[in-house]
Amino acid sequence: MSLENKIILGIDTSCYTTSIAAINLGGDVLLNKKIQLKVKEGNKGLRQSEGLFQHVGNFGELFEDFKSRTGESQIVAVCASKTPRPQEGSYMPVFNAGYNFAKAISQIVGAQFYETSHQEGHIKAAQFCSNLKADRFLAVHISGGTTEILISAKNGAGFDVSLVGGSKDISAGQLLDRVGVRLGYPFPAGRVIDQNAYGYGDEKCIFKISSKDGHMNLSGVETQAYRIIESEKFDDNKKRQLSYHVLKAISEKLKKSIIYLGGKYGCNDVLFAGGVASSRFLNSEISRDLSTKGIKTYWSRPEYSADNAAGVALIGRDIYIKNGDEKNEA
Repeated sequence: MSLENKIILGIDTSCYTTSIAAINLGGDVLLNKKIQLKVKEGNKGLRQSEGLFQHVGNFGELFEDFKSRTGESQIVAVCASKTPRPQEGSYMPVFNAGYNFAKAISQIVGAQFYETSHQEGHIKAAQFCSNLKADRFLAVHISGGTTEILISAKNGAGFDVSLVGGSKDISAGQLLDRVGVRLGYPFPAGRVIDQNAYGYGDEKCIFKISSKDGHMNLSGVETQAYRIIESEKFDDNKKRQLSYHVLKAISEKLKKSIIYLGGKYGCNDVLFAGGVASSRFLNSEISRDLSTKGIKTYWSRPEYSADNAAGVALIGRDIYIKNGDEKNEA
């Protein structure tokens, strides 16, 4: 059987998305599907138990066209994200849904089974569709639950990561979602905030964020934004303006932190991963200003920035090849 007919199945069940992906040993993405978990109107998130329940219910829909998309291909390995981060003690119940479902599939079809972390999957997916070739780089993981700046070094199929900066309180994604909900947008609101801000104009940021040595606090912006929302009447233009300044504040502090940490750790390559990394506003602002400092930025396509299982499948593919399993089954 050729490499194109042997596939790796990747499964990821994060806090807000159920994802599956199928990649053949030749590196072609045959399938990359996801279902966003449902959040009740006006709410700002989900309990872990609610997320776990929805993940279980989503698998049937995600696998409906699996056979038609993959044809006669054979699943030779299944890889799942078991933890949020590649660190001891990292745990969230929602990942149990995908992990145990993946393990069951591997046993039924007689495939190899591997595990990785959600964060490594994000980094792998982002690197996959960018031009980043370096084995050591700064990885900026900005999502609904995370705003972290990491020293990332390739380690086999995955990555060794060391946390060196980021937000000490709420994440950038939480800030965007919470302000967006206050403005009347449905959760998650990051995409609408980005649409509002992109192309708005060029104004000096009205918010101040405390930051030091690559670390920042974002909850102060949330408080300031709430005060503005409560004290003024908001039409569409006002919403665009506030969206601009919230994203501008995130951009300014990320740039300052990246410049500091890049110099400290000797990294001039920066990879952006996570759902918030699909922001056109942040891409434009950060890339433009960091390029003047000799820092190269790498961004992936939105479908590989937001939660997805493609990176998990790619890690599984690399493990399978590295272990020589494809030779053993030839």
